Amino acid sequence: MSDEFTASTRTASADLPSLETMMRIRPTSRHWRAASAASLTALAVLAAGCGSGDSGAGTSGGAAAETSGEKPFIALSNGFIGNGWRQTMIAKFEAAAGQAQADGLISKYKVVNAPGENSATEQVAQIKSLLLQKPDALLIDPASPTALKPVIQQACSAGVTVVVFDSAIESECAYVLQNSFVDWATYAAKPLLEGIGGKGNVIVSRGVVGSQPEAEMLETTKKILGEYPGVKTVATVNGMCDGATAQKAVLGVLSSVPKVDGVVGCGDGYGVAQAFATAGKPVPAVTFETNGRALSYWKDNKIDNGSVAVMSDPGQSVAALWQALDLLEKRDIPKHMTFPIVLVEQKDRDAWASVLKPDEYAAWPWTRELFREQVKAVQTGGAPVQPPIPAAAG
Repeated sequence: MSDEFTASTRTASADLPSLETMMRIRPTSRHWRAASAASLTALAVLAAGCGSGDSGAGTSGGAAAETSGEKPFIALSNGFIGNGWRQTMIAKFEAAAGQAQADGLISKYKVVNAPGENSATEQVAQIKSLLLQKPDALLIDPASPTALKPVIQQACSAGVTVVVFDSAIESECAYVLQNSFVDWATYAAKPLLEGIGGKGNVIVSRGVVGSQPEAEMLETTKKILGEYPGVKTVATVNGMCDGATAQKAVLGVLSSVPKVDGVVGCGDGYGVAQAFATAGKPVPAVTFETNGRALSYWKDNKIDNGSVAVMSDPGQSVAALWQALDLLEKRDIPKHMTFPIVLVEQKDRDAWASVLKPDEYAAWPWTRELFREQVKAVQTGGAPVQPPIPAAAG
């Protein structure tokens, strides 16, 4: 998301679906067309300029790949690195991939982050360079649900296993793992609107504009706003799911809008709160992002108004790693899987706050065993797996 919307709450709507309902997983069947065995013929050295996002650990693993020649090489292409969620997503992947390398599950891994503001053109160019290194599996957090279709087909035709996460994608050959952006947008908007009594003025802070998750969430948000005729949207800004960006964007419109009762946002509630404080205005209803700074602010200020923090799971990158390895082992994996979002309720707030660094986002700790349990739940229609909240050290 990913690519990504978050907004604040006071009380939950009585008709809001339960957490178990929200986290239901609905597999989607898609026709699978086997990729050809055609290979790319180019020297890996040409890809040395893939980008500043190369993983140090992954680079150092090259020697192991040369000596073993058996364990897979896993690559990850990320379309946008400009917010804390994406940075957490990459950090979680690198930690898991580094351990997988140490455990002898993979020979090496590499991460490339496209520069700029979620540019599909830049990501396509970097994926093409990355493919020259002949990875066995390619994980993609895409900048666009459509623009990457040709390069994904190129990867599949070269025999590369492709797993797209954090977004849907228009591709017959890629496997897709994502969170429910409808659930995310619903829990970001509806409790907030109920909390302000179903009437008043709101600002909508959009996420990573141009991405599939943001488009789906914006549509859901608009639909929910339409159910509240007493609520007026007085401004729309691009917060890019980043607190600092949203703070600046919201601050820029406060002088031109009437009293604001709530801000429907995208993982940027803490920054939005700072904007109002800077402007000398009362902080309206916001849904906190799931990072350590926001949760500690929520905790330290003893905010007890039914607020929640909700975002998609940056641990999707780790789940995608296990998916790629299981696919390479020819295990039966659905073509499309929806994994649970991260919802932090007040009862779990302090536990999360104790283990997260200020800029780190809450992520489900997907082990390979938990991933396989989740796959089984998808295949059987059973209840989704609820990963544990990480425990504080000591």
